[in-house]
Amino acid sequence: MIVAYYKRLLGNQGRSEALRQTQLEMLKGEKYQHPYYWAAFILPVIVRPG
Repeated sequence: MIVAYYKRLLGNQGRSEALRQTQLEMLKGEKYQHPYYWAAFILPVIVRPG
C-alpha cells in the first residue's frame, strides 16, 4: 500500500487523494479488501504556529 501511495504522490496527487485512491484500489481486490490492511494509515497533520 505504501508503494502505491508514494507513486501517486510522485504523480502529483495530493496526500488526501493519493491515500483515498490507494484505499479504493485495495477495496476492489479480494486479497487486501478488509480494512485490517489499510485502516491504520492516516495522514499526519502539520500544525504551524499562527
